[in-house]
Amino acid sequence: MNTRSTKKNNPPSSNTNVKNNKNEIYKKMPNSTEMYYNSHQTPHNTYNEDYINEIVVQLNSSLDNNGKLEVEARKLRDELDKYKIMCDKYNEKYVELLTKNNEETNQRDVAIRNLKSEIKEREQRLKDVQRLENRVQHLEKEKEELEVKNNNLVQRNGNLETQLEDLTKQNAILEDEASSYQSALGVATNFQLGDDDQNNAVNLNGDILELNDNIKKYITNLKQDIIVNMEEVKKLLLLYNCPTRIQSQKEDRLLIQAVLHRHVMEKIFEYASQYFQSTGKHYHLESDIAKNESTLSLLLIHASKCRSGNDEVTRVGPSKLRQQIYSVLSNRGFADIIGVGNTLHEHPFIAYHKEKLNKIMNGLRMINSNQKKITSENLAATIIRKVVKIFWFRLKVQEPVVQYRWIQNNTLVDKTLVEVANLDDKDEVVNSYVDLCFFPLIGRDIDSNNRKIYTLAKVITKPTSNLRASTRQQRNY
Repeated sequence: MNTRSTKKNNPPSSNTNVKNNKNEIYKKMPNSTEMYYNSHQTPHNTYNEDYINEIVVQLNSSLDNNGKLEVEARKLRDELDKYKIMCDKYNEKYVELLTKNNEETNQRDVAIRNLKSEIKEREQRLKDVQRLENRVQHLEKEKEELEVKNNNLVQRNGNLETQLEDLTKQNAILEDEASSYQSALGVATNFQLGDDDQNNAVNLNGDILELNDNIKKYITNLKQDIIVNMEEVKKLLLLYNCPTRIQSQKEDRLLIQAVLHRHVMEKIFEYASQYFQSTGKHYHLESDIAKNESTLSLLLIHASKCRSGNDEVTRVGPSKLRQQIYSVLSNRGFADIIGVGNTLHEHPFIAYHKEKLNKIMNGLRMINSNQKKITSENLAATIIRKVVKIFWFRLKVQEPVVQYRWIQNNTLVDKTLVEVANLDDKDEVVNSYVDLCFFPLIGRDIDSNNRKIYTLAKVITKPTSNLRASTRQQRNY
């Protein structure tokens, strides 16, 4: 085994001691001139080979020791790292405990301050309680003094109550006498209608709204299964001085409904006017009563002016008479007639004119559905009776008498008097003119500044900017 093979099998170590050992070994090795190959001599140099082997063993042993030292060094480094980690954890734990201790110390300080504050508050409350106790003692003394005074007053009050009972008995006798007189006088002179009276303003307005709703149902919505006689409706528009020219049932539906509404009202007014001009027969009872009321009221007015006296009953007699008579007519007028054997018959005025009105309306709009036609025609009697009762009887129950008025065409819209059925825009309403009034204005002293409006007139305004239909057409009618 030569030197080259020895170097190849033993790589150099980084350990300084090992390097020094190698240098010592190489110094003892023979020079290169003493080492040569001679085939005629001994095959191997036994001394050199043994020595080299010994050196190799020593080197290997040194290397093994060095490796073990390196392993131990690594273990020591690993343990040192672990100790560092543990040290960091202990530091963190220390900081955490220190922080917690500080927080607990702060909390304890706050609790101590709160306790001190509470002690002060309790001490203050204790002082307050002591003051209150002193106050109570003082009040108890005052109470005793007041009780003495109260007993004196009670005794005096007993004497006064006895006197009061005597006076009350005397007053009751006088009140009964005065009440009898005031009751008779009050009934005779009071024009105020009670809340339960169907003719007071609230109930009257409610019935007017109901009448309008029934007329709308009677006319129908003019949509499916309903055909409008356009030529006849155009004649109606001319009859009521409406200059607007309709073109189609769909586009002009609102105006058509309005003119039919007006026509129903006008026809019933015509029927009623004719009826109240007739007298003498059993079915003219309502007409006879109305005429006699007018005659008797004139006689009472004459008596008030031509006979001496200053009593209130005579002065208000004509108005009270009118109220009472027309209240009776508003309750029983045009109701079913009681015949022989208590059989009921529809009033001839209603029976005749409902057929007449249905015939006129069926000529203006044809209802193809039999069910819808029957429903519509059944409303005729109710509408006629309601219109006559409201406009001929119930308006005359009011004091003073309430009037009605149709708003003329081409009149500038006054929102205090009319309700516009075909406009949403407030500016358009203000600057618009009446095209057709289909329900009259109802009110008292309409032409004066002290007027009272019961129901606004309902109108259609003139089309503007070539707009024929209203944005509210489907919703308001």
